[in-house]
Amino acid sequence: MITREEAIKRLQDVAGDIDSLKKALEEGWSETTSKDQTQAFLEKCSGWEDTRKPEEIVADIYAARTLSNRGATIFKKELL
Repeated sequence: MITREEAIKRLQDVAGDIDSLKKALEEGWSETTSKDQTQAFLEKCSGWEDTRKPEEIVADIYAARTLSNRGATIFKKELL
């Protein structure tokens, strides 16, 4: 259950989003192709480079692994 104040805040946020969308529609938006969107994404993300050594990255991956029993039993015991 949320409070009255939280509900009012959420409604104000939604109203702001609707207003932004309305302005975008009124001003029109540029139609971009998927290639343009992909290029924009690559330009934004291409500046990041992991400074860790490959061995450190692999060690982090292995350290983050967890054990799971999910799916360990393939067949019901009655079938075996």
